[in-house]
Amino acid sequence: MKHFKRGLSILTVMLLAFQFVNAQDAQPTMFVVHTDHVKFNMIPQYEEASKKLNEQLKKHNSDAIYTAISVEDGRYVYVSPIENMSDLDENPMTILSENMDKDELKNMFDKMDECYDSHYDYVLHHSTDLSYIPEGYTTANKNAREYHFLYYSPKNAEAMNKAMADVKKMFNDKGIKSGYNVYHSGFGSTENYYMVEIAGEDSASIAMGGKENNKMMGEDGDAAMYSVISLATKYDQVRANVRPDLSYTPQGN
Repeated sequence: MKHFKRGLSILTVMLLAFQFVNAQDAQPTMFVVHTDHVKFNMIPQYEEASKKLNEQLKKHNSDAIYTAISVEDGRYVYVSPIENMSDLDENPMTILSENMDKDELKNMFDKMDECYDSHYDYVLHHSTDLSYIPEGYTTANKNAREYHFLYYSPKNAEAMNKAMADVKKMFNDKGIKSGYNVYHSGFGSTENYYMVEIAGEDSASIAMGGKENNKMMGEDGDAAMYSVISLATKYDQVRANVRPDLSYTPQGN
């Protein structure tokens, strides 16, 4: 990751931290996201280098924190909570350059750099008001993810926000037991969008939960969803998995 060698701010989600929004008492609402577009044939090498990075961070007790997510199309996403934009000036990898052998450090990052041709960073905001978290809902032990991206034009920002709020109200009124998190595009994004994250033990359980929800919502659900989709300029859906083996949290957290 040239990102780190240039003194990048902080390794970065998805959507939704994506699991630690529910895991921490002080819930973060802003995240910095780093994405590597890894070539499929280079995934084994990339994961090996990513795990070595993880090991070195643990060895030197870095205060970096990130959740790693692997997407079905080869993207590897790293999500880190931040308090404000000034956090982007910090470089959590400094501890490695101060303690690791320079050749070993260079080789580790070179191994990662060989695996992709592009990467980028942006800020993502958790929309607490639009997320639906019913009592008892948790993402613990649910590492499968389904992300729904709803893009919209600036002129429809207010209408889209209201439509998303109406969906949440309907879920609440119908007593839906499964929750979802909503994120909103921030600094570095080229388009405005909401990202809805659904968690499950696997893709089958997510699909089954969707079918059960549709039965409970009935025609009201169709109407509420149409209000959102009719405002969207584009819609994307991707599947992914949170990767605890590639994620890093400082000892004691």
